[in-house]
Amino acid sequence: MRCAVILHAPIGGGKTTTAQAAAERAKADGIKVMGILSKRVLDGGEYPSYDLLELDTGETMPLVKPADKEPGEGWESYGNQKYVFSKKGLYSANLALDRAASEMRDGVVVFVDEYGRLESQHKGIHPGALMVAEALKRGGVAVYLCRDDKVHEVINLLRGRTTRVFNLEAGDADALLRIIRSCSKL
Repeated sequence: MRCAVILHAPIGGGKTTTAQAAAERAKADGIKVMGILSKRVLDGGEYPSYDLLELDTGETMPLVKPADKEPGEGWESYGNQKYVFSKKGLYSANLALDRAASEMRDGVVVFVDEYGRLESQHKGIHPGALMVAEALKRGGVAVYLCRDDKVHEVINLLRGRTTRVFNLEAGDADALLRIIRSCSKL
């Protein structure tokens, strides 16, 4: 079955926490879990940093940090005043999504965290998010995390590529897991 879930909430609304809880339980159920999560890292500053977590390998690396943290080489603002983005982190995120897209089929769930402002400009993880959407034609489940104002963009990304789209507000990992199980035929 070709299913997509749009897991949405405002900043700090529990998208990644909900996704990670469901991913861990799906993996325990024998569902192949792939893709990426952007884990919030609180370090006492005004703005948090975010680390990339590759769900199939468990590898982590810096992905986003506040612009005032002396970014150094390998970081780009892409016009953002608050944050800078790791070029290596974004490259790795897109590689992980490419790898996940190549494995997409029934019994596989791929998480894409997060479709945001950069992706609206076809930057950031947009290439990987698009590969996953295209791969849905072969079956499987894709879970796209986004803020509430990006839901329609994700719907447009998925148009014609999936048989079913679920719109779920973050906070209910059990509901997300039920959808994943149902679409995975478990």
